[in-house]
Amino acid sequence: MELLVGLLVVVKMTALLLGGVVSLMAYRAYSRTRIAGLQYFAVGLTIITLGTFLVGVFHHIGGASVTIGMLLESVILSIGFVVMIVGLYET
Repeated sequence: MELLVGLLVVVKMTALLLGGVVSLMAYRAYSRTRIAGLQYFAVGLTIITLGTFLVGVFHHIGGASVTIGMLLESVILSIGFVVMIVGLYET
């Protein structure tokens, strides 16, 4: 079981790093072009990346149940996607 938890930590940290890189790239693209959709994309992806990471922390350190963790993660994903969709309609 400890091997799986260690693997989960590595995967979550990798996802956090990669999501952060993509968010930063989107924000830099927004800074250069001033296309509002890119700003919304960066914000939405940041919400999804940080939210997913924090749900994992909340579950493993805070002791939240799997069902609560899945519910919270789904809510965070939905919020991030809504921000991205708003950005697509704004441009």
